[in-house]
Amino acid sequence: MNVFFSLFKKELRTCFLSPIAYVVMFFFWALTGGNFVWLLSQLAHGESLTVAAQLMFSGPLLTFALPVVIPLITMRLFAEERKLGTLESLLTTSVRVPELVLSKFAGALVFYMVLWLPILVYAYIQSRLCPAEGIAFPDAGALRAGGLGVVLVGGLYVSVGLFMSSLTSNQIVAAISGFALLFGSTLGMAIMAYSSTTSSIRIVGQYLSSFAHMMDFSRGIVDSRTIVLYLSYTALFLFTSVKAVEARRP
Repeated sequence: MNVFFSLFKKELRTCFLSPIAYVVMFFFWALTGGNFVWLLSQLAHGESLTVAAQLMFSGPLLTFALPVVIPLITMRLFAEERKLGTLESLLTTSVRVPELVLSKFAGALVFYMVLWLPILVYAYIQSRLCPAEGIAFPDAGALRAGGLGVVLVGGLYVSVGLFMSSLTSNQIVAAISGFALLFGSTLGMAIMAYSSTTSSIRIVGQYLSSFAHMMDFSRGIVDSRTIVLYLSYTALFLFTSVKAVEARRP
């Protein structure tokens, strides 16, 4: 565990000292701010509190920004070390590959969660601006469920980006491949879930669509099948990342 925490702290320092990290942070915080302004405008025009709560975590701006933002966070995790030749040197030490992969995953996931911190401020502002008689808004349960959805979806997306970074020494290639897979699957599943005329395809799309899942989480709906789905796929991509890195061991 000491090795893991040492690697984890190193990854955190690297994440927060990287110039691209602050570009990503500014970009995402601008989007969350824009999403919040849109949410308030919807409330001002008489939108229901249920729909407003959904927009907190699952607004289209945020849903389709994540496949862009997360590959920018993860693209350097292994690609940079492979380019500099430090990965091979690290693999000749006593560091175990699973520890290395998990430390990079944890560091990127923590940075991703920091990106969502403004949501707490926006929730407080809403609670002060939108008092409702006998109704707590935003609902605390919906906020917790939405936070759980953010972590689950982010964990899967980070594991995908980590896997793409483990396959190449070019950060741009890692970012583009991660974006293509995440954005393509997000858009494709959303189209299947909401635009297909075939009921069976809609059911599959709704079961696999991260957009549909975030809508449910934002309403306070937590389905154990969805949790198992995200944890399973996250574990799968972490396992494939371990195997990809082990293939580089001298």
